[in-house]
Amino acid sequence: MKGRIAAVAALFMLMLCAVSPLFAETADALDNDDFIIVVEGTYAPEQHIPVEIRNGETKSWKLHVINDSEKNLNVTISSTISDADVAISTDPEVGFLYPRSTGSSFNIVGTITISVNNLSKSYDDLTADIKVAVFDQEDKSQTVENHVIFDIDVSSYYDTSGQYNKFLGIFDNPLDPPFNTPLIPAAVTTVIILIIAALLSLLIIPLLGKYSKVASTYDRKTLKKGFMHMALAFALVFSINLDLKIIGADPGVISNIEALSNILYVVIGSIIAWRIYLFIMESILKGIEESDQTSVVDMTLMPLMRMLGKMIFWIAGATIILGSFGVDLGGILVSAGIISLGITMGAQNVLSQFFSGIVLLMSRPFKAGDFLKINDEVRIVKKVKVMYTEFYNWDRDSVITMPNNAVSSATILNLTKDDIAHKQYIYFSVAYGTDIAKAEKVMIEAAFKSDLIIIDEKHSAPSVRLTNFLDSGIELRLGVFVHNFDDSSLAAGQIRAAVLQAFIDNDIEIPYNRLEVTMLNDCFREKRPGDTVED
Repeated sequence: MKGRIAAVAALFMLMLCAVSPLFAETADALDNDDFIIVVEGTYAPEQHIPVEIRNGETKSWKLHVINDSEKNLNVTISSTISDADVAISTDPEVGFLYPRSTGSSFNIVGTITISVNNLSKSYDDLTADIKVAVFDQEDKSQTVENHVIFDIDVSSYYDTSGQYNKFLGIFDNPLDPPFNTPLIPAAVTTVIILIIAALLSLLIIPLLGKYSKVASTYDRKTLKKGFMHMALAFALVFSINLDLKIIGADPGVISNIEALSNILYVVIGSIIAWRIYLFIMESILKGIEESDQTSVVDMTLMPLMRMLGKMIFWIAGATIILGSFGVDLGGILVSAGIISLGITMGAQNVLSQFFSGIVLLMSRPFKAGDFLKINDEVRIVKKVKVMYTEFYNWDRDSVITMPNNAVSSATILNLTKDDIAHKQYIYFSVAYGTDIAKAEKVMIEAAFKSDLIIIDEKHSAPSVRLTNFLDSGIELRLGVFVHNFDDSSLAAGQIRAAVLQAFIDNDIEIPYNRLEVTMLNDCFREKRPGDTVED
């Protein structure tokens, strides 16, 4: 009996040893719990990723595959998409993950990129599939696949389905055959756009004339004729682009015509802007010249305005056109800069004067007759010219000429720009121990005796402020408003004389420096040769 029981136990143990590897293999099999897949900003792979993209655009997502087990894992990433106009790529396509416990290289960071062809048509519910396959390095038969699905909607600029056979690309063609072809809406659309452009031109030109009362050489008829022609040309180019979508033209044709149209838009727009610019500048300069005979801005600046306008419009137009074709302007600018540098080195000072003069004429920080303080010297503006500016000295008996680059770089205080009246500050000193309130009262009373000061709602009465403690006395500042800066020196002289007399009358001491000499010895009572002064 005991032998039979021992035999059964031995048989059971043999069966258990034979089956246990199967249980161990099943328990250690690779599954989705051994790794983690994350697409940043989404809920993938559990949910599909919606994508809205336009033709010519590219979008990217970060993909993370993380080893969350103690296995060595290999990863392959592949992609498929159902249309040739949309491309999808992954980087990297393969990778190796060490166990998480090693603390390094257990995470792959990849990039998923979706790009759409520039001439692509529109798509709804296009599907892209990113397959992430993970297998155990030790047992390559154990492979787990996960799929990241993108639901892509492509919105194409060249999609004509929404504008095909529609008036203005908006209203359906309700006509019966043979007039229900897209050529009829295209022709009508062109006529309507041209009529709208003509009406807008007729409205805009009178507005320009309304704000410009004077336009001599560049008269309103010339502006009207030129503006109308350019506006109709602009409208015609626009209508051709719209007509191509109405008739359902091929995207390649639409793209080529659009590239040509962009050049025409720039050329036509530049001509329109140039004509308006000339009309406005001439009107402004003429108006200033007629209204202010002393102004430094007059019609003599018109050639300068033309030159500056041409430079601006040519450079801006060329830059826009080259940029529309994807030309790298950096190299062109560098070459132009090197050439212009060589040209300008020899005429640097002259160009500096010229452009400084332009800045002064345009910004007009001062005008003829203004009193300026330049480098602590008072100057009176006589005339601002392109290359230099003329000033009178304060006494108006000399004319000083300064290059405009020196004028524009100097720190200038305009003493008369905002208000012809000028506030004059006059400083006095009184001895320590003086009754300050009494001294202030005396100074203010003396100031009122001058007939050059002004007091009104805008200009306050004379006032006194203690400003400093000097070595020999207390400094007081008297502030008064005078009618103009030219009177400030005369007013200051009158007030100083009045205050001096008032201080004398009121026994207010004005301190001054005293020199005391002490003889350290009597030179042994010896005298220099020729000294006849008695001791």
